[in-house]
Amino acid sequence: ATKDNKSVSMPSTPRAIALSVLPHITGFSSMFCSGWIIFEIYRDKRKMKKLYHRLLLALSITDIFTSFSYALSSWPIPSGSPDIYAALGTQATCTAQGFFIQASIATPMYNAILSIYYLLTVRYGWKEGQLKKVEKYLFGIPIVFGLATAVASVVLKLFNNASVWCWISPLPLTCKGSILNNGINDCERGNNAFLYRYLFFYGPLWIVIITAMIAMFLLYTSVRKTEQQAARWSLAARLEKTAKLKHSQKVRRQAFFYLMAFYVAWLPGTLLRTIETISKNTDTSVLLVIFAITGPFQGTLNFLVYVRPKYLKYRRKHPENLCLVIQMIVFTCCMKEEPSGDITRITEP
Repeated sequence: ATKDNKSVSMPSTPRAIALSVLPHITGFSSMFCSGWIIFEIYRDKRKMKKLYHRLLLALSITDIFTSFSYALSSWPIPSGSPDIYAALGTQATCTAQGFFIQASIATPMYNAILSIYYLLTVRYGWKEGQLKKVEKYLFGIPIVFGLATAVASVVLKLFNNASVWCWISPLPLTCKGSILNNGINDCERGNNAFLYRYLFFYGPLWIVIITAMIAMFLLYTSVRKTEQQAARWSLAARLEKTAKLKHSQKVRRQAFFYLMAFYVAWLPGTLLRTIETISKNTDTSVLLVIFAITGPFQGTLNFLVYVRPKYLKYRRKHPENLCLVIQMIVFTCCMKEEPSGDITRITEP
């Protein structure tokens, strides 16, 4: 880039443009989808009484802030930052974006808690009364941890240009930090940023990923064991337990899809930052572009998983009319049930 009237021209390479534009698309899409989940849950008093839906509500609320921060993409990065397309901000806007992105660690933590919820209710048979006793911890831990690490990062001046958006990063990007430079801090800001990335975000994220994986495995084995036992049930037991087994199978599939949405969103970023830390000379351009797409995309993926049971239900009732099925999902609030129980047309609320 060259200086001209105290400004720096924008790089116009395809890579720089893609890294700037793609998060706008996936981020704003996730905002809309998370907002739709919030609307769907909040308007239904029956759903608000269930912990499952309240957890989804909390997950979607945090994801709105996350998606918006990612959707801003390179705009908040200080103007004149090298190799960044559409960097229009200041250090203050960069810090603000970094704050909300760091606080977004609450989002994957809620994903893990959702997996634990599935495990407790299906494998261990917990009821709403038992879950109520631990509810404050399920909701409180992600928020407290996210906000505490975000505030600490502001105090430590960790939020700087991180190539795609502002987050924990050294300034300049080439500085080492005191730990790797014989105790001498050679960074203007973000001293030892690589360490705080793992302490504040990727370390907890790996714990969350492993926790969700273990919960899913235990859930799968529990339902699988019940499926194997079903072959030996008496007729009376089969009549009594079949409905419960089918419900557990549906829950297992839904939990699996939420877990996959979580992995698609976060694993590319985890791999990217790990490679950057291990070897600064490795070309991570392709992985960076993938992360620019998947990082902000979790709200959309969660929405697709959320509407999946409803889609399957309506699709069975109306296999010949896909447009009507989509209409039923999108305009649920405006649909009227016929005496048969089928929702078939849009009416005024």
